[in-house]
Parts: sequence; C-alpha cells; structure tokens
Amino acid sequence: MSAGVFAQQSRFDEANTLLEQSQYRDAIELYKSIAEDGYHSGALWLNMGVAYSQLDSLGVAKFYLLKAEKYKETKALAGEGLEFVNDRFSRRSAVLPPLPWDRFFQNLADRYSLWMINLTAILILYFGVALIIGSWFRKDFRRLLAKSGYAVIGLSAILFLFAVIINYQQNRYGTGVMIDRQISVFQQPNEQSSVVSIAYEGYTMRVDYTESEGVEDWKYVRLENGMYGWIRENSLMIF
Repeated sequence: MSAGVFAQQSRFDEANTLLEQSQYRDAIELYKSIAEDGYHSGALWLNMGVAYSQLDSLGVAKFYLLKAEKYKETKALAGEGLEFVNDRFSRRSAVLPPLPWDRFFQNLADRYSLWMINLTAILILYFGVALIIGSWFRKDFRRLLAKSGYAVIGLSAILFLFAVIINYQQNRYGTGVMIDRQISVFQQPNEQSSVVSIAYEGYTMRVDYTESEGVEDWKYVRLENGMYGWIRENSLMIF
C-alpha cells in the first residue's frame, strides 16, 4: 500500500470513528476532504449518505446513497438506506416508467462499462475478420465461414453503436437530486416565466447538459413525472 493510500485509509478510519460517535459534521468534513483528493469509493459515499441522513439533510443523503448504489460492494446497503430516506420525505413524486429503449441502455451501462463494451466489440470484430480470411483457404466451408464472419462483424457493429449511444447519453445527461425543501420549476430560465411544476426535497430528475449549456445558474431538467422545465442550479446536486 502506497503512502498516499495509507494516509487516506487512516483519514477514512478517523471519519468512521467520528460517525460512530455521532459527530456527523466533523465526519462529513473528513469524508469530503478524502473525496476532494480524488479517492472515491462506495463506502465513502455510503457513509456520507448515512451522516447526512442523521443531520436530517435528506436530499443530500439521497444524493450520496444513489452514488453508493452504483458500486457493487455497497449496492445492497445503499438500497436499504434509500428506502429509509425515501420514507422520510414529506412529498413523493409521481414516477413515469422510463422508455424501454432508455431502460435497456441504462441497464447495459450499469452492468458493463463503456470500456468493456468497446473491447468486446473489437474482439468480436477480429473474430469475424478471421472467419472471412479462413473462408479463403477452406473451399469446403467457404460459404459458411464467410456468412458467419459477416454476421459476427454485424454483431460487433451493433455493439459499437450501443457504445456510441451510451457515451452520448452519459455526456449529455446527468442525474440531479433536489436538496431544497421546495422550489418552482419554470418554463424558461427566469423566475418571471410560467411555473410548470413544483419540486420538493428528494425529487430526482434528469439534467440535460446540452440544453443547459450557456445558461448560467440554471439547469434544464426532466422530472420523474415526465414534465420538463428549468430549475435553479444551486437547488440540485448532480452526478
């Protein structure tokens, strides 16, 4: 273990001790300093979520628990924490199910990294090319090998397309969690425009980085009930 990693582990253990002693704010400050140094883990986000839930900052707690849920080692515990936090919110948003296409790509991205999808596509492409080359030397299996090779190359092209779509979605969209008790969602990025909805603490929403680009202090979002609008950036935590 390098000196840097050892030092971070020591600070993490110290923060955990503070958490156990109910010194939640001090624990959070230590956890934040670890995160700012670039040391991220499911356990770090999980413990931050727990600490904020004890301070009754439920929106912030949900944000960190959702991040912890992305890690295999903390997925189950984070899920339990989210159930606990969600039950304490005074308001719950109506939730429209995601489109099957969006759900498919989200599940694919959660299960496999973009790097793994691209690597698999490359390996399959090589295999398809090898089958086609093999058909040049095996007259008795030429047609079968050639057809199989083109089919395999087609499969690799589909995987490359999936990778492009996932990369596009990850670069364009983020997940925001409402941390204020209540705020209006506006039709345009100014408070004089029409109010399209009201968002409450703990609401999750999809943040559109492309639409929000160039608009200072505002984010364009899609609420879980399917409505679109603009919300003050400082009312959200985004990942």
